[in-house]
Amino acid sequence: MTSAAEQYRTLVQTKAKVDPESISNLFDQLPPLKPEQILGSWNGGFFDTGHSVGPVLRQIDWIGKDFRSLDDVDPVIVRREGERASWGQWGFATVREMVYRGVLSTVMIYDDRPIFDHFRYVDDNLVAGVMEGKAVEGGDFYFYLTR
Repeated sequence: MTSAAEQYRTLVQTKAKVDPESISNLFDQLPPLKPEQILGSWNGGFFDTGHSVGPVLRQIDWIGKDFRSLDDVDPVIVRREGERASWGQWGFATVREMVYRGVLSTVMIYDDRPIFDHFRYVDDNLVAGVMEGKAVEGGDFYFYLTR
């Protein structure tokens, strides 16, 4: 039987539509990561679950997140003239630990929006993410970060 991490890596390579319930169940099988493990610049991708956030990220050319410190996070990095740049529309964020679905997990908390990005460990170069909160219409949005 393949591990949750192996299944997640395979799913990241899939370009087909992904069932939100399947990715949710897989996310819950992954272990947490410590806040310090998320520091640095990450490239981003997301799963095609039919969620309304996906087209927005495509439109703005979202490419990742920059975690400069636990208290200084740029949550929406876009490609602008071939370079990484802050989108600037969703403010900044901080990183803390919070219990999510019964597991003490690393969470990115947006400063200006009622949105939380929860993270789980896949490997040192791949992190699973789920965006949820009052401002996220359509349920949880699943994404991943690579470096």
